[in-house]
Amino acid sequence: MNSLNELYHLALTDEKYKQLLFIGASNLGYSGPKDNIDAAKRYLNMNVMETSEDGDDRGVVDEINFCRDLVK
Repeated sequence: MNSLNELYHLALTDEKYKQLLFIGASNLGYSGPKDNIDAAKRYLNMNVMETSEDGDDRGVVDEINFCRDLVK
């Protein structure tokens, strides 16, 4: 996966990407509802804003890609 936008789009139609979205968000500290894609998306976007000076989502995307093996 190359961007958070790609993940969000895929999570809307593919259960495995939805799982990846929530696993990745949880790994970064998200503790909200596990059925609300928009809440997880907002959390990840806030994480990008807090950890990147230029709004680059690469670090968050790398962290989520690291979690791919956890999706069943």
